Amino acid sequence: MDFDIGELFTVKWIVGLATTLLLGVVGCSDDTPESDPFPVGSTSVAVAEVVPFRNIAPTALLNGFEVWNDRPGVAVFDYDRDGDMDFYLTAESGQANWLYRNEGDGTFADVAEEAGVAAIESNSTGVAACDLNNDGYQDLYVGSWGDPDDGLDFRSPGLWQGHNDHLFINNRNGTFEDITDTAFGNAVNVRSAIAIACADVDNDGWLDIYVGNLADEDFRSFQEPSHPGHFNVLYRNRGNLTFADVSAEAGVRGPQIAMRDTSGHPILFRDPDSGEEYEGYSPGLTDNLGNRVGEPTGQTHAVVFFDYDDDRDQDLWVANDGDRLHVYRNDSSEGTVRFTPVARAMGIDQAGAWMGFAIGDYDGDVDLDVFVTNIGYHLRLREPQPNPGGSCGYSDFFSWGTCLHFLLRNDGTTEVPRIGTVGVFQDVAGFTAVRPSPIMPPESLDLDRIHPSQVAPKGLGSYDFGFGTTFFDYDNDGFQDLYWLGSTLARGEAPRGDIFPAAGRMLRSIGDGGFEDITVRAHLLDIVGVDYGPIDDSQIPPMVESLRISNDLHENGKGLAHGDLNGDGYVDLIGTNSSGPVYVNPDEAMTPSGTRTHLRSETRPSPGPVFVWQNGGGGNHWITVRLKGRMAIDGTGSNADGVGARVYLVAVPSDASGPMGQVQEVRAGSSYLSMDSIELEFGVGAATVVDEIRVLWPSGREQVLVDIEADRVILIEEPKG
Repeated sequence: MDFDIGELFTVKWIVGLATTLLLGVVGCSDDTPESDPFPVGSTSVAVAEVVPFRNIAPTALLNGFEVWNDRPGVAVFDYDRDGDMDFYLTAESGQANWLYRNEGDGTFADVAEEAGVAAIESNSTGVAACDLNNDGYQDLYVGSWGDPDDGLDFRSPGLWQGHNDHLFINNRNGTFEDITDTAFGNAVNVRSAIAIACADVDNDGWLDIYVGNLADEDFRSFQEPSHPGHFNVLYRNRGNLTFADVSAEAGVRGPQIAMRDTSGHPILFRDPDSGEEYEGYSPGLTDNLGNRVGEPTGQTHAVVFFDYDDDRDQDLWVANDGDRLHVYRNDSSEGTVRFTPVARAMGIDQAGAWMGFAIGDYDGDVDLDVFVTNIGYHLRLREPQPNPGGSCGYSDFFSWGTCLHFLLRNDGTTEVPRIGTVGVFQDVAGFTAVRPSPIMPPESLDLDRIHPSQVAPKGLGSYDFGFGTTFFDYDNDGFQDLYWLGSTLARGEAPRGDIFPAAGRMLRSIGDGGFEDITVRAHLLDIVGVDYGPIDDSQIPPMVESLRISNDLHENGKGLAHGDLNGDGYVDLIGTNSSGPVYVNPDEAMTPSGTRTHLRSETRPSPGPVFVWQNGGGGNHWITVRLKGRMAIDGTGSNADGVGARVYLVAVPSDASGPMGQVQEVRAGSSYLSMDSIELEFGVGAATVVDEIRVLWPSGREQVLVDIEADRVILIEEPKG
């Protein structure tokens, strides 16, 4: 059967119109109906079978599964092109990064040292695997930041040595070559890299690199109105393994911080040397060597490229902590790279603790929506922060700020005077129903816990802190599910671990734009040593904390990436956790409010566990799409891995009354610190044949394949021009 993609867009418009009529004009997540469609204990939605994941890290990772790093990143990719997924994990200075090669028998062996990517001297952070020379093999860009305990910022002499980013080029023989110096010269990034993403921003066939910089950990403060970060960097690929820093002329270094007083006026600081004034940045702060700290811009946690306005080029989204969400429309032309900030025109430039991005079609209307992690409900349990600062405890009390997650529904585009075409993305988190877990619901659903001066969050906005996040089809039913994890400051059994306690959330789509929380039943808690044995769908243990099922016992979640590690067509997850202090045999007590408190203060340092959650599989069908651009074939057309390509799929199950349309886009750089596999994994439910696959290549070429057998990996090569 041959379906016109235009028919799917017609369906998309009708679904979007119906949703708008149902929900009304969507605004702030707090403006939600008083009734919760899925209160705790609700049986309005049948509890479907959940096939659990299994954490295989302790046995499958032959060289260890605990990492020393405050910001451990992970990238899933097939580095040796042998047909199965390997992955790379980052570690702090003095510890080797890991390149875990898939042995094909359910185990992974670390080959980082022999491959030349151990980077022992580096405080490694975010990582992306991108084919930068179009030879068919993905290369590694590994971010780094300065020593978090030396009291020095990046300007201090000699600090950059051993702490700059690294570019490792894949030699196609199992080894890599560090070409950082020749690739970047004096433009090498020496700031505080956290997020890495690649895209062909000028559509010349070569992937470019964007580096999101945070700030030196020594100087990150959220209680003061000055909380500067470091400028971000866009490297344009010259096509000869050298790169030019075009950040300033492209307009993507990052604007000044938005820091307002309680009346909404900018809080300004004067530079004593130049007399220039900056919002949210005090030039007077210096490090231990007397050098100026930071730059007049925000602290970036995550970056992602995707074509949000459907004009066939890659736009840029930037998530800043304690600052506004930023969106840059790609307005590049031949020979010129230029982006235009449009978040304000889109009405989504709220300040928040923005952490990570997930891109996916959560509502099944054949366009790409955006989930952005934030601090979550936690600060709604407390009195608002009275003094201006970068914390959500301050900005959440104003219309221009929020601590709650964003779920941005894609409603197409519109024209704005003097700005041009912008995306229409409505935050529908508060309207998005989530059937809560009866075993471990978020505390915010207990309205008695909400501080009297705060507004109770609703729907998806009621959920916990997050860093790394991803959309993926967990059960291959054709609907995108959502997972995130994250916590901060310290692990749950360590000092101050109760500031933003969170142990991950797995939300399964119920097919109508809503979700159910299956975290516990899916065995996806970011907690070590959980006893899932007594848990079933019909009986809730009276003492779940005795089974280590409690947010209080969280690890310190950071990076997250997905990919099919064992080739069974069901998507697996890898989550990383920070190292940090833990109590030594703590004595514990319960406070009157029901939270845990520790009676001892003795701690020891401990590495952070890596979770490799293997999907339990199921009976639904699937197809995985790999793309090969012609730059890897004859030097024309799109980049080698088709990064930026849009893929539409139609599969009609035998028991369905109409086409089931899906869409995904190839991205290199996914969320916080990390990168999903560039393969596109589609679940097709009961369908055994995929009726149509349509590929929109970055080069502008289009390609249609019909009647493809399901349950296989298909390689699609870009056609000749």
